[in-house]
Amino acid sequence: MKIQAQLLLLGATSAFVWGGVSVAPSYALNLIGNLPSNDGGTTLIDTNRTKSVSFSLPSGDSYNLDNVILRLSTSYSTGDVPLLTIRNDGAGTAGSTVLANFTNPTPPSVGTNADYTFTPTSSFAFQPNNTYWLYLTASAGVFSWNRSNPAVAPSGIATFGQYQSNGSGTSTVYNSFQINATAAAVPWETDALPVVGSTVLFGLGLWGKRKLAQKKIDSPQE
Repeated sequence: MKIQAQLLLLGATSAFVWGGVSVAPSYALNLIGNLPSNDGGTTLIDTNRTKSVSFSLPSGDSYNLDNVILRLSTSYSTGDVPLLTIRNDGAGTAGSTVLANFTNPTPPSVGTNADYTFTPTSSFAFQPNNTYWLYLTASAGVFSWNRSNPAVAPSGIATFGQYQSNGSGTSTVYNSFQINATAAAVPWETDALPVVGSTVLFGLGLWGKRKLAQKKIDSPQE
């Protein structure tokens, strides 16, 4: 009876392990970007000037926004207030729907070429097969967004679309940025699990049968 109880316990445990659903781990990554910059020029940003860049996610996973890094020039200093957002796609240009806002990094008292990290004010997940725009303007002040020259096209998990200045026309000035995100943890399972589970249970059955037979042999005969 003790051996039979052990077999039942092992069988139930194996069915749970092999028949259950595992969770894929999450990990941080570069969703899209073109850092480091070679600082080959700048684009002026103020309350009347904007710059935006589009990108599209592949099918499959969604990605949780971690932060955005912009390469800003020496003109970014006290009094400048960038207004950075993630927006929807509006038929080939940045749409009017703001999907994510950001907390600005503290500007230095004396400007310097540097990578500045913008953190989202709330959680946001990029969805597969969707196009988004990183959209930069200012609510106060004036500063410059550095560019790469020769141009370095953004790359990463997402596919680069285009840059636009002031919401119209394709710009060949590739400003420097990086969007960091974390792949969302998703359940996954494989078709092999039922087969593996059945094989394990079959093996346990054979082991138990041998154990019971050996017990009969070892038991005193009456």
